[in-house]
Amino acid sequence: MKDIVQLLDLPDELILAIMNKIKPRMLLLCSIIDIGNNRLEQLVLDGCHSIDLTFDYSTSPHKLLFRRFYSHVMPRISNQIQSLTLDIPHIRHLINFAEQNCNGTLPNLTHLKITTGIQCHETGAPYTLSKLLLSLFF
Repeated sequence: MKDIVQLLDLPDELILAIMNKIKPRMLLLCSIIDIGNNRLEQLVLDGCHSIDLTFDYSTSPHKLLFRRFYSHVMPRISNQIQSLTLDIPHIRHLINFAEQNCNGTLPNLTHLKITTGIQCHETGAPYTLSKLLLSLFF
């Protein structure tokens, strides 16, 4: 508990620098949202314009956090999301969330990137649907 109190004495810029080191970002959001610390919540919520859900949560030890993300975090950030990146298996979860909470849409979403969940052998970068389709047809 003493460590948390000391963290709160730090300037916002330093706390943000520490938060930016946490990957995947979904883990940070699930750890900070609804813990009862308004300052940390506000700092993390201010950066929720771009969300990347390409980490394979379903096969990781963080599966429960993925459920928490949709039940506790998404309701708090759904109006802020402008850019969203997700793997194909997560589309169902996003659609269910949007239908149940946002009248079927994320109101400020302007960029949606869907990846296949497959990574390039050489670079480790995920294939997007457009790259996969191009490689199939050309």
